[in-house]
Parts: sequence; C-alpha cells; structure tokens
Amino acid sequence: MSFLHHSKFLPSILLSLSLNHEFSRSFTLRLPSTPFRILCAAKRTGKQRYPSEKKKLKLKLKQKDTLKVAGNKFHGFWRLFKLAVPVCKDPGKDFLGVSDGLLEEIAKVLEFPVASMLRAEAFSVVRKSFDARKIMKEPKFVYTVDMDASKLVELEPRTWDFINRLEPANGLVEHMLHRKCSGDLINIISDYNKVHDSTLLRESTGTGSSGSVGQYKNYSGAKPKIAVVGSGPSGLFASLVLAELGVDVTLFERGQAVEQRGRGIGALAVRRILQLESNFCFGEGGAGTWSDGKLVTRIGRNSESVLAVMNTLVHFGAPKSIFVDGKPHLGTDRLVPLLWNFRQHLLHHGVTIKFGSRVDDLLIENGKLIGLKASDVSDRSPINCQNYKYDAIILAVGHSARDVYQMLLSHNLELIPKDFAVSLCHSFS
Repeated sequence: MSFLHHSKFLPSILLSLSLNHEFSRSFTLRLPSTPFRILCAAKRTGKQRYPSEKKKLKLKLKQKDTLKVAGNKFHGFWRLFKLAVPVCKDPGKDFLGVSDGLLEEIAKVLEFPVASMLRAEAFSVVRKSFDARKIMKEPKFVYTVDMDASKLVELEPRTWDFINRLEPANGLVEHMLHRKCSGDLINIISDYNKVHDSTLLRESTGTGSSGSVGQYKNYSGAKPKIAVVGSGPSGLFASLVLAELGVDVTLFERGQAVEQRGRGIGALAVRRILQLESNFCFGEGGAGTWSDGKLVTRIGRNSESVLAVMNTLVHFGAPKSIFVDGKPHLGTDRLVPLLWNFRQHLLHHGVTIKFGSRVDDLLIENGKLIGLKASDVSDRSPINCQNYKYDAIILAVGHSARDVYQMLLSHNLELIPKDFAVSLCHSFS
C-alpha cells in the first residue's frame, strides 16, 4: 500500500476505513513520517483585492482618520445602522421618533445593560424601512440612527465607559464629525447670489464698501432668455434654478395644469375619454404625478444634492417624513397642492408658463440654434405655429414625447438610449 504515502489519497482512504469497521480492525494504518503541508490562500493586497474588500478597507481607514481628527469618541456623531425592531415593539410606520423598542436595540450595540436609562433626546432617526422578507423570523422595522455622544454622556454619565469602548464597524457603526445637511435650492442659490453680487460690486467699483445695485445691473448686462420644454421634475427644477439665478425663463408644457389635468384623467378613468395631449403622461408634474410620486434613488440618499432636492420639496409642501422613509412616496394627493405652490413660486419670479403649448420644431440658422416653433394643442394646423427666439433650450420632455425625438432625428442629432430610466435635462445651445 505504497500509495498511502501520497497525501492526496489520504482523506479518501481514511473515510473508507472509518466506514468499514471490519477492514479497519484487520489493518494498521501507519501515517507517513513526513508532516502534512496545509496550503492557505495568500492574503490579497493592492490591486488583487476584490472591490468589496477595497470598499471595506477604504471605509475602515476613513473611520480611523475621522477618530484621529476628532481626538476622542465623544466629539461628533455615531451613526448606527441595521437596528431591527420587531413590529410588536414599534408604534407603527408613521412614528418617526425614538421608541422603547428602538432604545433596546441601541443598548445592544452599546452593550449598555439597561435600555430604559438611555435618553431618547440624544438620538435622532435618519432612516426607517420595513423588512418583511421570508428569511426573517418576523416582520421588523429597520432603523438608521444618529447618536450625539456628548449629549448622551451629559444626560446619562454612566454611558461614558460604553461609548469609549465603541469601535467603528463596516455597515453597522460609523463615526462622523458632522452630520450631512443641506438647505433647499432656493436658499442655496440665494446665498450664492449674495456672495456673487458682493464680488461683482467690488470688481466694478474697485472698493469693498461702495457701489450700488444699479451699477451691478449695468455691469451684468441683459438677462439671457432660455426656454424649458416639459414641466416634469427635470423641467420644474431647471426652471426654478434658472429663475433664482435671474434668467428670463419660459416653460412650455403640452399638457395642462394639475387642476385641469386631474379632470381629464378622471374622464379617462370613468368615461374612457382620452385627452391626447393631457393625460397620465403629459401635464404639469410629469408622469409621476399620477403614479404615487416615488422618490427612490440609488445615488446616495444622504448626498448633498439629494438632500437639496428633498428640502426643496418640503419647502413646497411635502411632509418631512420623506427624509426618514426608506422608500419615500409623496402620493398624488400631496403632489397636487405641492405643484400648485411650485407654480406660484415660479410665476412670482417671472417665469412665463405656457400650458397647452406643444413644441413642434427647432429654429436653426447657419448651424446655430436660435429658438423653437410651438403651437396650441387645440389647433392641429401647422399654419398656426409661432416662432420664439431664445439663447438656449432645455428639453426635459420625458420618454413619452416620441414626436420630439423624431423631430430631433430629422435635424441629424445623435440620440443615444439610456441603459436605465432616469429624469434628465437635455440642453441644446
């Protein structure tokens, strides 16, 4: 049995001998004198690391740098992820505060023995979602919570040792020097305008303390004229930003305002009467107005750009729960008054809104875009098209305006389909 000296045959021989007791009693198996060599996979380093490993390492290094800059663990905030509270211990989906059940889960992370001693004032809910997957023993609400360490120690000094032992863990515990926060677009642009205006005044007058608004207006020149086609999310926010920056904006929408659009959709649902230019696809607010107004994104719910959009929606009437809900939906009942407030703000800032106006063609001279042709949707005659001249045009028409894409192809413009659906502004200047 010389083949027993080869280590690669040894596991199968040992298994067969252990299953056959009679055979094992008849023979004595002698192991080879040479010790076995156990080969382990080498640790991946540098470029050999998997993307997931690189992400974990990057987060770990970031956490170490944050703690190093902070100086101690009681400066800044701790973000606690994946705190699962059973449904029986949670007040419900509309409750966005810190419940007793949530304090119990926080106490487990801190390894604090008495959850009732933790003060709810030191915690704030960042995200709340519902998990009812089959792999779960019972449905649970999953929370992401920010903990103000210094405030917690101030309210309950006995938590000092437990926070001092707390360490960052990838995907579970994260230390932050500051919370990510952002204002709405109106305040952001207003602050930018103030800084920009003061800079231009100093440049035009040569001093930092003199000058007038009139001098600034003469220095800035005439307002550019820009047309925005489509009043969906892209068109509305494009009009808002341009208007706040002082641009002369005209918004073209082939559909109707939400009040009249709602009556048309009701006629379609009840009496099967279709309005070709104002329906589920066309009209103020875009297709999302009558599809529950989903606000789901994968580009980072806590990024400053997303927070700016969320804050702007709250400014116009959206509930603050959209900051916390895992899959936030505005709902059509909330979107209708929100869009009305949005429209009034645009009108107050000088935006011209043309409902029931369909863009039929672009005006191009010597290879340069100078404007567009638009007509009233109630009049299908091409003779009644009107020409409008603009410095630039933003097409935010959505995917249902196929006639616009056919018109663009007639001008030999290259159109590339997207791999996924997303609201996007197309600018031609």
